[in-house]
Amino acid sequence: MKLLIGRYSRYFLILFMVIMVTCAGFMQRSMNRARADMGLTRLQPLENAPPVLAFTTVALGGFRGLISNMLWIRATQLQEDGKYFEMVQLADWITKLQPHFVTVWVHQAWNLAYNISVKFPDHEDRWLWVQRGIELLRDHGLKYNPQETMIYRELAWFFQHKMGANLDDANMLYKAEWAAAWDQLLMEGKPDYEVLLDPQTPEDKERVQVMRDVYKMDPAIMQKVDEEYGPFEWRLPESHAMYWAFLGLKVSEREKDYIQLRRVIFQGMQMAFLRGRMIEFPVADPSAPGEFSKAFEFGPNLDITEKTNSAYEEMMGADEKYLQNIGTAHKNFLRTAVYFLYTHNRMQESEKWYDYVREKYPDSINSTLEEYVFARVEEEFGSTSQDRLKGMLMGFIERSLIDIAMGQEEKAIAGEMLARKMRKRYYDEINESQVVRIKLPTVQEMKIELLARLLDPEEGLNELMANQLRTRLGLDEDYDPKKALGELRATAQVEGPQPEL
Repeated sequence: MKLLIGRYSRYFLILFMVIMVTCAGFMQRSMNRARADMGLTRLQPLENAPPVLAFTTVALGGFRGLISNMLWIRATQLQEDGKYFEMVQLADWITKLQPHFVTVWVHQAWNLAYNISVKFPDHEDRWLWVQRGIELLRDHGLKYNPQETMIYRELAWFFQHKMGANLDDANMLYKAEWAAAWDQLLMEGKPDYEVLLDPQTPEDKERVQVMRDVYKMDPAIMQKVDEEYGPFEWRLPESHAMYWAFLGLKVSEREKDYIQLRRVIFQGMQMAFLRGRMIEFPVADPSAPGEFSKAFEFGPNLDITEKTNSAYEEMMGADEKYLQNIGTAHKNFLRTAVYFLYTHNRMQESEKWYDYVREKYPDSINSTLEEYVFARVEEEFGSTSQDRLKGMLMGFIERSLIDIAMGQEEKAIAGEMLARKMRKRYYDEINESQVVRIKLPTVQEMKIELLARLLDPEEGLNELMANQLRTRLGLDEDYDPKKALGELRATAQVEGPQPEL
């Protein structure tokens, strides 16, 4: 009888264990779903991992750190040996093993975009590594850490510094590749938010899908960035730095780190003010004689002066701890704005901000507006000896003529105006006895002299740019700059030098 009871007891215990394990399995599924919903799941499965690594990861569970250490050691050894092509996969596995350690994401992305990219002399190769670094943060880091301030900051920094600055020899390639991609997405870089927010045609839907799926960007947030700080040129990397910093400030919870993102905002605004406009022009294509391709250079986006100032003041109000540092940057921006607006023929705006900066920061400018601008010119171009001043004036006038060819009339007028004022100031400061000995050519003489070079088919502008310059200056096809210069100088000898502004 006891033997029978003992046997049934064993069966009962076995049945009880089976029931408990089954219940635990169902409970575990429910708990896993709850952990995932609350963002507590830290053991994400590795994708595309070798079977041995995948099995070991699951088997060791909490000992993932050991596997991670082994991968770190291998990655370091490969990098020291100059073997880089496994690094992207290793970086992916390492970050997946430690998905909520922000410094792991930041280090791995920085390593790809900065340390490894510069090991390649070919600029196209460098661009691939920079993209991998951006993708690691944007496509994966933010997926596991959607509220981490430092990932947003680092991603914004890659756009602002790695791509936007000129410290990398390949920076112009980065900018060109990025501009080409967004030129297609935004129809020549100008977002039509009515279309982007409610696409109707298959082509528009595809463009928006690429923006969301490939670049992880939301047109609605882009619109908010433009409304609050812009409008921006979205083909430039600095605009994307602004986007990620703006988004980080909206979703991050680590307020003590907000200053990092706020710095990106006002630094990005300043960069957009200084060079936030893309100016396109044709260049001869060496691979196809007679054909022209599209090139670009940068110009200031003076239209965002007001919003840039507001961004600085907003940051100063939000971070009293760093009030002095941001205030210094604000003062420097205002001084630069006064100078840029003046030299781009926006006199009323220049006077407005001149008065504003002197009122807000009384020690910022201690001279008249014109004296301040000329002092800045001298500071940027060095001493104003006769030879150096002539070179400076020739530079202003040549730039003015090129701006005319490129359709930048406002800037062209300002360049020539500044050259005339600098020349007049030079003559006002020298003695009459020195005029003959250290005289300067007139602006018109320098202009014609430069036209002769720019319109030269062998040494000057390409054919398309030269024709645009002739048309916008109203010159006949048979216009001969050298002949015009000779006639001008002959007239001056007979009638004497003509006064100029």
